[in-house]
Amino acid sequence: MNAVFGTILENLRAIEIVETPTIDVFKKDRTNTGDSKELTVSQFIERYLPSDYKVRKGIIYSLDSQSNNIDCVVLAPNHPALNTPVREVMLAEGVYAAIEVKPDITVLTDKGEFNRGLSQIRSVKNLSRETDILDLSQLTNKQKKSDYYKKIPSIIFSHKSADPKKTIEFIRKKVENGEYKSDELPDLIVSLDNGILMYTPDFSSNSISKQLPDELKPIYGEYVFTHFETNSKEETLALFLVLFLGLTPPTMMLSKFIITDYLRKIDIKFKKTFYPILLDLTKTKESLEKVKEFLEKTKNKNGN
Repeated sequence: MNAVFGTILENLRAIEIVETPTIDVFKKDRTNTGDSKELTVSQFIERYLPSDYKVRKGIIYSLDSQSNNIDCVVLAPNHPALNTPVREVMLAEGVYAAIEVKPDITVLTDKGEFNRGLSQIRSVKNLSRETDILDLSQLTNKQKKSDYYKKIPSIIFSHKSADPKKTIEFIRKKVENGEYKSDELPDLIVSLDNGILMYTPDFSSNSISKQLPDELKPIYGEYVFTHFETNSKEETLALFLVLFLGLTPPTMMLSKFIITDYLRKIDIKFKKTFYPILLDLTKTKESLEKVKEFLEKTKNKNGN
């Protein structure tokens, strides 16, 4: 067995212990119960990062604003040890990722934990920051990457969630109503029981859509959630690590994460489904007409 996958199996045991229902006598002690769940996720993430990455908890500051208090803040190697006798200060330019731990996001209401998580993520996404990632689009003849990727990558991590379709429909309505903007949404929504939702605001040019014929891509629009439905919790965790280590860093990396190759050697089986959240109905109608033409040509070609 792949050694890295072996560590995922062992770490999953610790996560599942914390995931079990709280003993009755301690149910009112929500602070310590919540802290233990956040700590377990923080420890899990830290175990797969080089030693010069740090995982902390707290507020992220930019030049002109600040986030809410975030459960897990992953600091990149370029982040200074900005401490005082009172606090540790975290600057947006040195944050690799922000993670909100919400064990149960099955309730999809304004007061539910999932909406609270979205609100927390919004406070992170609204931070402006400068990054020194080079734009290689002119050299590679590829479309310039969306400015969304300059923002801090943000994640909601959960043990239980609602059906992915219902979760995405909840988000879609919130965006449609103007409660959240398309650039304020989490990059990843991880659920141990329902797989992973990954958000892309540049679907047609993103590698996630490369297997689709160009004629089909416009149907989905640019703002799309991809649901990765896995077969087990350990596969979900392995896929999460692959996606997590592939996030856009705040500064140029001198080398790749060495465990990435190990993770990619794991036979992770998943089903991939695309869910658009913002559609231009006129463009969609035009695209459907083109798809009909494309399918008709394909049919005729195969017939010949």
